[in-house]
Amino acid sequence: MRNQRARILGALTLAIGLVVGGCTTAQTSPTPSGPSNPRPPIEVTSTYAFPGTDGPVLHVAPDGDDAAPGDGASPLRTIAAAAGRARPGTTVLVRPGRYNGDIATDVAGTADARIAFVAQSSEVTIIGGGVAVGAWENGGDYVDIVGFDVSGSNEDGIYNRGSNVRIMNNRVHGFPTGNCIATGNSRYDLTNIDVIGNIVHGCGDNELDHGIYAGHAGGTIANNIAYGNPGFGIHCWQACDNLVITSNLVFGNDQGGIVVGAAYENAIADDVLVSNNIVYANGRDGIREGGKTGDNNRYRNNLLWNNERDRILLRTGVEEDTIVANPGFLNNRTDGTGDYRLRPSSPALDAGLADRAPSVAIDGIPRPQGRAVDVGVYEQ
Repeated sequence: MRNQRARILGALTLAIGLVVGGCTTAQTSPTPSGPSNPRPPIEVTSTYAFPGTDGPVLHVAPDGDDAAPGDGASPLRTIAAAAGRARPGTTVLVRPGRYNGDIATDVAGTADARIAFVAQSSEVTIIGGGVAVGAWENGGDYVDIVGFDVSGSNEDGIYNRGSNVRIMNNRVHGFPTGNCIATGNSRYDLTNIDVIGNIVHGCGDNELDHGIYAGHAGGTIANNIAYGNPGFGIHCWQACDNLVITSNLVFGNDQGGIVVGAAYENAIADDVLVSNNIVYANGRDGIREGGKTGDNNRYRNNLLWNNERDRILLRTGVEEDTIVANPGFLNNRTDGTGDYRLRPSSPALDAGLADRAPSVAIDGIPRPQGRAVDVGVYEQ
């Protein structure tokens, strides 16, 4: 089992890719002329590493059978069936193909033995049918969801109600009435959730629908690309506290780029670090605070450009070293088909804050490559 797990890890580290763009629904932001459904050249390589102890591997394939053993020779048919058999330390490895959505996973791992649902390649697609709130609803703690392409007619794409969860390297797009990725529960007590390396776009139909809706305390939101949503690209609200929002690329969202705030009973959004983000071509303010906020929020080394208002609108937080300048992308397009790597003349190069910055960029390039980390999702 140890050798099998090592082989899977090696293959995934090299092979999992998510291509930016490819949304089949209309975008809410202005779209330049071009192909109706282009596939831009940038691929995002997963740097996911299996956590915890060596454990069993369950295989899922479109031609599998849920009555099968679930090994490499006899895979299961559905992710739900694999979740029903998973125990702490299990990796559910999903082979390329199309799978029905409305998936519910409630099985929990532990701090030392997480449960991981991992797409074997970027060609693993999940299409939600609109029966459940989310095309994928996770209620288990200590769970990883890695590398899936998720779309459909549900309200939300990936809806997480578990703590100590990692949502990584997924592409979530085209949900008509809600959020691409959402975390939260009715008690507002979720903690330590990481949302890293995802591409989210084209979700929702009004200002309350966002690319990433974070309704939890603790964790990191990093290396994500969020664009073309009617609300905010990243909306940290309700239980938003003690979070790091760093090294994201947020553009073309109607209500703004990033918002931090709280409105739940006695909750206060505090101890939030917002750093190294490129926020451009959004409506209203590029970055802002709202609701109830504390005195310990820091907004450091962010780049704003061509938003309706290129400013960070704060209630209580502290802003430092904001850059207001053209980021200098290789190909600047607001429909998600551009090349968002940085030109040699970009003001984002070596302009980032080292504190809490991810050790790799969205494409797996180690940070830093120069004197300091670059601002945004890429490292040149």
